[in-house]
Amino acid sequence: MDYLRRNEYHLTEKKEHLAAMNAFELITMSKGLNLGSFFDMEQGYRLEDILSATNNFSDENLIAEGALGKVYKGQLLQSGNSMNVAIRRFDCKYGKGDELQMEISMLKSLKHKNIASVFKRFDESVQEEVDQIIDPKLRKQMDSQSLALFTNIANNCLRQYIVQRPTMDQIVKELEDVLELQLKHANLEDYEVWEAELPKDYKDIIKMSKTPEIYSTAKRKDLYNTLFKGILIQEGKVWFSLGSNGERNEMVSASQFSYGNHQTHIWRSVQESRFDKIAEMLDISHLNIHIKIRTRFLSPGVNYGVHLVFKFCGARKFVAKRMYVNLTYKMGNETLHAYFATWRDDEWMTIELYRFLNHKELDPIELEFLLESFSRFYCGNHGIYIEGVEFRAIDNASFKKKHEENDDVMEVQQANMDPMQQIPTVDIPFDICSVFTRTLLKLFSWRNNEKQHYMLSANEAFCDSLNAGRFTFKPSTKSRFQKVIELLSTHVFLIKCKIKSQLLLQNTEYVCYLVFKLSEKCCGLHCPVIVRDLRKRKNQQTEVVYFRSPSLWNIDDVNQLTHEREDGWMEVCVWKFKSNYDQLQNNCISMNLKFVSYEGTMSGLIVSGLEFRPV
Repeated sequence: MDYLRRNEYHLTEKKEHLAAMNAFELITMSKGLNLGSFFDMEQGYRLEDILSATNNFSDENLIAEGALGKVYKGQLLQSGNSMNVAIRRFDCKYGKGDELQMEISMLKSLKHKNIASVFKRFDESVQEEVDQIIDPKLRKQMDSQSLALFTNIANNCLRQYIVQRPTMDQIVKELEDVLELQLKHANLEDYEVWEAELPKDYKDIIKMSKTPEIYSTAKRKDLYNTLFKGILIQEGKVWFSLGSNGERNEMVSASQFSYGNHQTHIWRSVQESRFDKIAEMLDISHLNIHIKIRTRFLSPGVNYGVHLVFKFCGARKFVAKRMYVNLTYKMGNETLHAYFATWRDDEWMTIELYRFLNHKELDPIELEFLLESFSRFYCGNHGIYIEGVEFRAIDNASFKKKHEENDDVMEVQQANMDPMQQIPTVDIPFDICSVFTRTLLKLFSWRNNEKQHYMLSANEAFCDSLNAGRFTFKPSTKSRFQKVIELLSTHVFLIKCKIKSQLLLQNTEYVCYLVFKLSEKCCGLHCPVIVRDLRKRKNQQTEVVYFRSPSLWNIDDVNQLTHEREDGWMEVCVWKFKSNYDQLQNNCISMNLKFVSYEGTMSGLIVSGLEFRPV
């Protein structure tokens, strides 16, 4: 055994040599004496390091000889720095080592500035035996630090007394460290590149998986790809995955929810699911599912969307990326609606229930929902499979941009909403003024920021015969026009009109806003309304608008939302077009929109007209 000790005492022989030494002493023991059961095993120097430092224990390096062996001077590297040491070598001819054991035992228990403490040791016999056992070709592939730790583990397990041997938990932990060092040595490039991409606590996450032994030996790149796809943790109750920017996502299994009516759900195994069991809900109009979950693995400073993950029982044809489902649920005492579900590539659907900013790292978030019902009219009578609730990171850049655009839209609208009395008459072209007189204010025009704005009356926009019986005229003193229209009990109406090309700027993008109010007796229009451009019959894609402000989540486009104008009316974007003269018909741009309510009527919707603003 070799022991490196802080040397603050002076040897009686050759004292002048030790005065120049640093405050360390290395004691080495030759073969034939086993003190491994007596001392705590620490990582030591290699035998070749000791031999090199003492010039193979040459007489030139000998500085003292006493009852416990000879002392040699030398130099060793410690943390990259050269260190002067005194090395004592104990030999069997000096006895069985009882005196040395007693001395070191006392040194380990006593603390004094004039008493040296054990610093390091080295076992020549163990090192030589290890070198003899290992194939020299394999030795080159081994990490020296990993081998030293492994040797220590083996030596500790062979101690004489059982109380001095490590427990199995300690052995497993140390072997994991050995394996980590060897994998790092064998895949240094893989380790350096991909280690930083993995979560800081990825080892703890792997331990919570069903097969930690498989993941622990994988390359860092393969492990990252595995976590990107996702793994089951916490006894199969949570699905953990990484986002495209390294954000942490998690999904909680439906098995963790509470079901108010045990007769309306069945536990199923579905091959496409991430979990072993999912819930089949037989009656989608009476769900009564209580969800109370607590997150554990989310990233700090990241916006998250909370999504219900489900799919319909039986085959479904993919008509569009988005489907109207109108999920009614409660969050606290507030009743909310999530109108649209989105198809995913794996044929599951997600519907956003909530959004939040996760402030602190690993700070648990508790959320509670009560799922009540889906719309039977649009979802049918079939049941649904519920897989779980997913916390998925929202792209912060697009999230921020989306809300900035919303703020910009509000600012532009407020800047453009000039009351009628503030519109200078001189800015209104004479031909437009004559139109006002002849058509009882069917068209109104003004300038703002050197751009021409136009507003068409509701009377002109709703003049199509198909709208007959769907609205009634009402006089108005607060509108720019003498009359407005109020919709009756109808779930559909049309806007069909033509815009003269001479009123528009050439090759300019325009946005058309429907200017409206809701009457006091209006009790509908809580659901979104479909807007379809009938000029593009081949294009089945539709847009939706909201006449009442919904929840901020579950909304794809902020332009779908209503905004209040300075003149007291509301407006919502219903159409966009470009004034390209090459596509004009009879010097006019045609507008043909169909509005259809998803649920209920649009009774009580008061329309003042359409406003066209250049972008």
